[in-house]
Amino acid sequence: MKNQKIKKYFTGTLVLSTLLIMAFFAVNFTFVQAHDEESECDRDCRKALASARAATAKYHNVNQAIADGFVPVSPCVAVPGLGAMGIHYVNFARAGNPNLNPAEPETLLYMPDENGDLRLVGLEYVRFGPPIPPVPMLFGQEFHYDSNLGAYTLHVWAWRNNPSGMFAPFNPKLGCPAN
Repeated sequence: MKNQKIKKYFTGTLVLSTLLIMAFFAVNFTFVQAHDEESECDRDCRKALASARAATAKYHNVNQAIADGFVPVSPCVAVPGLGAMGIHYVNFARAGNPNLNPAEPETLLYMPDENGDLRLVGLEYVRFGPPIPPVPMLFGQEFHYDSNLGAYTLHVWAWRNNPSGMFAPFNPKLGCPAN
């Protein structure tokens, strides 16, 4: 009977501790997310970002992304000193569409975790063409021209905090695994 009381006490303590830890991380993530969004996003930007997140939440399962027409087109992309972008999964039907829609990114960015499972970390919007005005804009941000790709691009770290900024091309907190 004494062992049952001890077991019940430790089980209750473990559950409570786990809940407190989860609450701490949830509050911390929300604070960091809100801080980053407020410093780089106005109200319209946050609304568009919410739309992008709602539309891409299902792609946390990479198999759903593949089922919806996204295909891997790169290995894990990283640059020493800058960080990583991740593995690019492109939806070519969207890439040819000239309209910009926050809910329809052309590219999904995935990073492999320690087990090799892919985690959705960001989105990329792409407009192919020469570097002539007007520069495309989305989320209140101007796209950057990538001469190697022949396109304007905008990265959005919708699913992973980026200390370089929500719209920076590389995330210094991320790195690609060694082959």
